[in-house]
Amino acid sequence: MKLLTFKTRGADQARLGGVLPGQEVLDLTGASAGDPQFESMLSLIEAGPDGLSRAADLIHGGARAHAYPIAEVDMLAPIPRPRKNVYCVGLNFRSHVEQNAAALGQPVEIPDVPLFFSKPVTAVIGTGEAIRLDERLTTQLDYEVELAIVIGRRGIGIDPGQASDYIFGYTIANDVSARDLQWRTSQFLYGKGLDTYCPLGPVVLTADQVPSLDDLTLELLVNNEIRQSESAGHMLFSPAEVIGWLSSGITLEPGDIITLGTPGGCGYQTTPTRFLGPGDIVECRVDAIGSLINPVQSV
Repeated sequence: MKLLTFKTRGADQARLGGVLPGQEVLDLTGASAGDPQFESMLSLIEAGPDGLSRAADLIHGGARAHAYPIAEVDMLAPIPRPRKNVYCVGLNFRSHVEQNAAALGQPVEIPDVPLFFSKPVTAVIGTGEAIRLDERLTTQLDYEVELAIVIGRRGIGIDPGQASDYIFGYTIANDVSARDLQWRTSQFLYGKGLDTYCPLGPVVLTADQVPSLDDLTLELLVNNEIRQSESAGHMLFSPAEVIGWLSSGITLEPGDIITLGTPGGCGYQTTPTRFLGPGDIVECRVDAIGSLINPVQSV
């Protein structure tokens, strides 16, 4: 299933939805007659397998009275305000490691453990929302297409062999980065955590629909020009390994989000460098999930 958070035009309340064939959205909040399990993406995740099973019944049951054309709704980030910072993994593709080293004049060092950092919840935006470019803070605004895990169960010390049981689904992330701020210190939080620097969406694809990462290609386009393109199967650390490492000392909870790193092709890795500017349109695309599209807006 593809699940989303949306608003109908002119409405204030966010609603949980499921994507129907023919480019329609089923309002699960309405179709469930107000069942609290379907109040939000977080409540559905917390409902566990029973909630997912009932959502599937509603989506496949033809409840057309609660369906809207997808073009007539405003799609939000799947979890508009996560309960915790978004966890992120850096340097998780060999192509990114190699191009990073070349751009910074450093030796190539393939990491033997995942590099973790995080983004504040105030960085999260959905498809269609603007990425803020504040040129008082940065002149090196950059992009990174990433696959992201949505955690479905609480756990700590999770065995990588059991990690798939803890994945609710996958979505797309753009790890927006102000490179001049990022490299000013050894910590990534500020350079990667400013408001709007974590676009997520457009939907969550449930884990049962992703049998292999080799079937998913990550692509990023700027103004319709492909800048990044690589199979998600090329990750140095798989989702299971990432979950195992992160949960070794941190409790993962339903609705936690983990982004999984980007391939090569970032703006700072090209010659000459190609950073984002006002009016640019950034599209992060994974065919099985959809397109996460955000304009860059000067502030």
